[in-house]
Amino acid sequence: MNDIEMIESWQKTKDPALFGKLMVRYNPVVHKHTNQFASTGVSKSAINTRAKVQLIKSLNTYNPKAGTQPITHIYNGMKKLNRVASESLTSGHIPEARALKMATYRSTVSNMEDRFGREPSTSEVADELKWDPVEVGRMNAELSGETTASKADFDFYGNSTQGTSADKELVDYMYMGLNGRDKVIFEHTFEFAGKKHMKNKELARHLNTNEMDISRSKKRLSKQLKEYR
Repeated sequence: MNDIEMIESWQKTKDPALFGKLMVRYNPVVHKHTNQFASTGVSKSAINTRAKVQLIKSLNTYNPKAGTQPITHIYNGMKKLNRVASESLTSGHIPEARALKMATYRSTVSNMEDRFGREPSTSEVADELKWDPVEVGRMNAELSGETTASKADFDFYGNSTQGTSADKELVDYMYMGLNGRDKVIFEHTFEFAGKKHMKNKELARHLNTNEMDISRSKKRLSKQLKEYR
């Protein structure tokens, strides 16, 4: 059985024996891309973890009909490690355990984006990772460089809601009842759960839709918030 046949068979059956053989077969690629960052100061464990995750992702997405060999597809996927290393270096010294957690978070979000065809909400990521949503919010804020985890004292148009505890509780309660897509709009509008503010154009790009659709969704959610109040 050649590499292409082995990958196709594993994609269909998820046979753990085949998976083990594929991981051993392409382990040199993981080591090669991990070692290229050896002298940069980036956590080797974090890069190695991300490289293994990227390898699995490449094995899942490989399609021989695209005309590329498995090794080419895997090498192209490994290019994403450059971004991970760059982000780690610009964020300053990160303890190894925290770096591993960041790598896990990033790879999980990336995989979910591929599955959903959009950015996942904070609660969806929390469910996937089995983390407390507060920890996911903290990670969102940390990676986006924000100093606060939530600015939910403002409505959809930036008007102050006086920041009362009642309003904060109402916003939290309303958020939990939304679907995944609306949660993403909610998060980037309120800067909720550590997410950065996004204008309609950015949100449309993240959710693979158009600005008019985002505007309608915001108006609907704004109306719902007023009804809650």
